[in-house]
Amino acid sequence: MPPSSTPSDPKSLLSTVEQTLATHHMIDPGDRVLVGVSGGPDSMALLHLLNRLAPDLNIRIGVAHLNHCLRGASADRDAEVVRRAAEELRYSYHIGHARVLKVKQHLGLSLEEAARRIRYAFFNKTMANAGYNKLALGHQSDDNAEQMLMALLRGTGPRGLSGIAPVRGKHIIRPLINAHRSQIETFIAEEGIACVLDASNDDLRFMRNRIRHRLLPLLSSEYNPRIETHLNQLADVMRTEETWIDKLVAAEYEQALLNRDKGTLTLSASAINQAHPALARRLVRKAIEELAGTLRRITFSHVQAVLHMLTDGCDEKGLHLPGGIRARRTGDRVMLVIANGRYRGGVDPALEEKAVSTTVISSPFPSTVEIKEMAAGLRFSTCRPNQLPQWADVGRNQAYFDLARLSLPLTVRPSIPGDRFTPLGAGGSQKLKKFFIDHRIHRKDRARAPVLTDKQRIIWLVGQRIDDHVKVTAHTSEVLCVEIFLLDTR
Repeated sequence: MPPSSTPSDPKSLLSTVEQTLATHHMIDPGDRVLVGVSGGPDSMALLHLLNRLAPDLNIRIGVAHLNHCLRGASADRDAEVVRRAAEELRYSYHIGHARVLKVKQHLGLSLEEAARRIRYAFFNKTMANAGYNKLALGHQSDDNAEQMLMALLRGTGPRGLSGIAPVRGKHIIRPLINAHRSQIETFIAEEGIACVLDASNDDLRFMRNRIRHRLLPLLSSEYNPRIETHLNQLADVMRTEETWIDKLVAAEYEQALLNRDKGTLTLSASAINQAHPALARRLVRKAIEELAGTLRRITFSHVQAVLHMLTDGCDEKGLHLPGGIRARRTGDRVMLVIANGRYRGGVDPALEEKAVSTTVISSPFPSTVEIKEMAAGLRFSTCRPNQLPQWADVGRNQAYFDLARLSLPLTVRPSIPGDRFTPLGAGGSQKLKKFFIDHRIHRKDRARAPVLTDKQRIIWLVGQRIDDHVKVTAHTSEVLCVEIFLLDTR
């Protein structure tokens, strides 16, 4: 009788991958599979495992590596390791180069989001040009557990709790998604596979690394030694249920949909208002996803803002959403339009695409909101006046307001033509445009300049100046503190 395999047994890893491929129907005979290889242990293990299985699976393999040009000689070393591995295995390889920092600055994205977009664009272009029909990536179960905790900490719904999908779009596959990092590390060591280690993966300034090196070990040792397994099980349950619920929502969505034109969707406001709140949220999300093709950057607050627009009793209400989407209600009709041309008298769409999204912030505090277009977020808390720092120590990333003078809820939104506020100490109202000109803020940066408002006025041109009406005075009893913080841009 053969000895039983253990989670760190390389033979167990091969079996795990075989089972994952079969369970999720990832590969068919004759497929041409492009393997995304960074040079790290996960992707290098994936390449060698697929190489072993290729004859039985009857597939052809190619290798793709994108040099993000962020780490100088280290990045060049990674590319060389991948090239050598591909040549040793006698596979075609495709190595690309991208100036991620330039794209980040041009599109106003976080570094992580810019790198992700460029990477997938490179993979898609390589697949189209070289005739590959599947893309294999090296995400594994520990990555999935970390992603789940990150989603929970940042705030998410059922879709966010679905984790990293084993198969996405029928062409992106993740054969290692059920494998543990310990299995992969043992496989790499015992097989003597050359790989590279990215030092940034140990940098605790980044949230994912703190989750990996601090939070997960703490949860495992002090609360539940099987926490990673249970997080992966939860992801699987939520992903399965989301698929089922989506099918139920589809029929309700078609009933609520009044008209579908290129770049425009019109829904029945009454149908949404009469629906259960859970269904109403899903109807709005489905419409946005159909229009934009993605729900990236669409948060719970965005969906709630649309629903609030439909129920507040005011006609001709509108708001801006990420991705150049505008929502407007007229009577019983709510129209979603995606910007795809120049709007007379409005913001240039090329700039509007980079404008910050609209987010509603409701009490109680503390709370946080992310502004991914700025690679930053806002943290809200309260304090007593005697707890405030000295005026000389207050930077542009901080703002303090008399909470009693605010009319909640607050909203973060892009600045729009005609906006006015009364800058602290200025002695009178002025247009934002004049403030921008006086303070030499470039036009391309104005489109991404967010404002924080209450129900009555702009209270803060974020990072610049608060409004004089809501300043802290000698009569203030409670202070709302708002601070800008940088997002994880690993």
